[in-house]
Order: sequence, then structure tokens, then C-alpha cells
Amino acid sequence: MGCNDLGPIDDADDVEVTVKVSTTNYDKQSLHKLFPDTVSLHNIASAFSKNFTERRKTHLVDNMLARITALREDVSIMDKIVTRAGCKNPGEYVLPTYAERAAFNGRDAWLVQFTYGLGVPSFGRWKCLAYSIPDLDTLYLFQTR
Repeated sequence: MGCNDLGPIDDADDVEVTVKVSTTNYDKQSLHKLFPDTVSLHNIASAFSKNFTERRKTHLVDNMLARITALREDVSIMDKIVTRAGCKNPGEYVLPTYAERAAFNGRDAWLVQFTYGLGVPSFGRWKCLAYSIPDLDTLYLFQTR
């Protein structure tokens, strides 16, 4: 099935982005110790590498945003983050795997991990970013090379 095919939403779509809110104050060293979050990375990369459709990608992102709303967080901020990352662009092989509302060097932040494929839906590469809240400055970025 090609990336533009709608495809069915099925039981494999039970895979979810890890979403949480914490009081953790991360810094560069702690991020490098704890990320990438290999469980969420593996689960989503495995589920989507063999069965990618735009509809499944949209379903994954929409469910993540709904969970952020359920946590009473400002979903418009995360919507901007996933849009900026390319998760909402057709033909872009970028998926969120982890999102945590926390702090980075004492500043309110969203820590977000993405998996991506280089031109094909073969996921496994990753990048982790810390975005300031509410202005969405990139406070820190590290990724696979």
C-alpha cells in the first residue's frame, strides 16, 4: 500500500505515542541518558515500517493530541510542534513517538521524540527536541546521525 492510500484502521493501530506530564527538570546530560525512549521508538517504528498509510499516521497524531487534551494541556502548542516537524504533511515520513511536558534547564518545555524514514516509510531514525512553552523556541536537539 502506498503512502497516499487511505487503508483501513485496524488492530495494529493500538500503538500509541507515549504522552505524559512530569515535574522533571531535564538538562543536556539527563536527556542523553534517558533518550531516545527506545520502547516508544521501537513500538511505533515497527508498527509503521511494514504498514504505513497516511490515514494511520493521521490517526496516530490525532490520538496523541486527544490524550494531551485529556491531560488538560494546551493542545494547540503540540499541534504546532507536530505540524512544524512535518507529521501533518502528506508524503513526509515523520511520526511522533514520545511527548512529555516537563522542564528543560528550568524552563517550561515539551520534550518530543520523532522517528522518521529517509524518503521511504522505513522508520527507526530518531530525533529528540526540547521546545520552550509557549514560544516554541528549540532549546535543544539531538538525533541519530
